[in-house]
Amino acid sequence: MIHRRHVLAGGAAAVVLPMRARADAVVRFGSVGGLTDAGLYLAEDQGYFAKSGLSVKMLRMPSAPALLTALATGQLDVAGISVTPGLFSAITQGVQIRIVGDKQSVRPGFSATRLVVRAGFPAGTEAQQVAALKGKPVAISSKAASVAMVLRNYLAGFGMNLADVHVVELPYPSMVPALGSGAVEAAIVLEPFLSQAIQMGIAQPLNDLAAASGGTATEGSTSVPLVYSEVFARDQSTAQGFMDAYLQGVRLYNDAFLRGIDKDKIIGILATKVKLDEAIIRNGFPAGLDPNGKVSLAFLEQCQDFFIQQHYLQAPIDLKLLVDPSFAAASVTRLGKYTLG
Repeated sequence: MIHRRHVLAGGAAAVVLPMRARADAVVRFGSVGGLTDAGLYLAEDQGYFAKSGLSVKMLRMPSAPALLTALATGQLDVAGISVTPGLFSAITQGVQIRIVGDKQSVRPGFSATRLVVRAGFPAGTEAQQVAALKGKPVAISSKAASVAMVLRNYLAGFGMNLADVHVVELPYPSMVPALGSGAVEAAIVLEPFLSQAIQMGIAQPLNDLAAASGGTATEGSTSVPLVYSEVFARDQSTAQGFMDAYLQGVRLYNDAFLRGIDKDKIIGILATKVKLDEAIIRNGFPAGLDPNGKVSLAFLEQCQDFFIQQHYLQAPIDLKLLVDPSFAAASVTRLGKYTLG
């Protein structure tokens, strides 16, 4: 068992008494997989879910729409779903879901999704390299997702827009060979594919996209929220127990990558869980996982505006109908506030 020594606001450690769910409750969690599930891996490994009376069944699905459908039809209880138009339109279509916390975010120094250029791309300053991308293929995971908005914001900083590049949709695993073959000149790639491409000499990092995402040292931009089905959220003890355990796992992750506490042990656990060489994780880029489960409403609002501009949505919704911070807030009350920065 790893000793939890994270820094709490006010300097006092909180006594953690886990919220006990009904006996042997099985929680079905879905995501596209990867290192950004670190909070769940660590909570499971350290027995936090078990202490809350939970057994978590982790399921992998290929995309945000597939995850949202599974959540809406009762195949999943909880999911990490990237910000897409479907999250917002679900409310207008009567799909009962709640964004309850952060599953992946971007803040300075903690960005597991970065813009890279292929090896051999013309050298120069960042501005010169961005200008050289005009008319060239740039890969992103989806045009109807927050990553497209982040690319737009980034290009705008250099006087360009999405129409100035040829945006190509590719799944993350396909980006590495596409960069290697020259099929695309640049890509916004997620870990662990990001580090694999760089360490193989296929790609070179260009920008961490923290500024383009709007993340700050104390509040990341939530690109992948944690989402509960309404049925699961109504099972108060199970839903709260899941959040308590999850945030304890997230805090271990931040202890390791923010403060260096038990870092080698954490890397070893994650490498085993995701079946990766430890060196890829150690030399890679850590994800932003908010230790207090905070969701960036400003980022969600910006995404919603972008989707309306791109005609993926017709009208805005009241985000209060979608975002429920009560579970994370209750966990912070029980665990104490974790101080970033």
